[in-house]
Amino acid sequence: MNIKNNLKRFAKGFVYAFSGIIASVKSERNLRFHFCAAFYVILFMNFYEFEKCEKAVIFLTIGLVIGFELLNTSVERCVDLLSPQYHPLAKKAKDAAAGAVLCLTLSAAAIGIVFFWDLKAFDRIFRFFSGNIIALIGLIISAVIWFVFIFLVKTDKKNVKKIRK
Repeated sequence: MNIKNNLKRFAKGFVYAFSGIIASVKSERNLRFHFCAAFYVILFMNFYEFEKCEKAVIFLTIGLVIGFELLNTSVERCVDLLSPQYHPLAKKAKDAAAGAVLCLTLSAAAIGIVFFWDLKAFDRIFRFFSGNIIALIGLIISAVIWFVFIFLVKTDKKNVKKIRK
């Protein structure tokens, strides 16, 4: 095999991965919520004086939560494919995968509280947005857009049958 074919196959892997992320974003409200939360975490990180290690922990936590949500989605799709009718074991598999995401998300929230609960930073954020009307309007508009994106976008679950009862 030559290097050109290897590079093409390598690049196709990225295309498939991004395709999977996009398809999951279209169908999974919780994944859209996690992307929204990640957006605001990264935005508000600018008001804190985090060390490189702290930033690394935050980015790793974001990646883990989104990665686990993608894994949960893949488990749910596989279960739906293998067990299109209700089955108690299918329900247990889907619930366990969702539980794994919940555990990680609660850990991420605890990490967020530890890193972001800082009254001085809250004051900097308040002063920045109260003194910069354009930034405040941008924040409000972004929150509305994210709300619509998370809750009002119709999910693409045409071929997915519900396993849970």
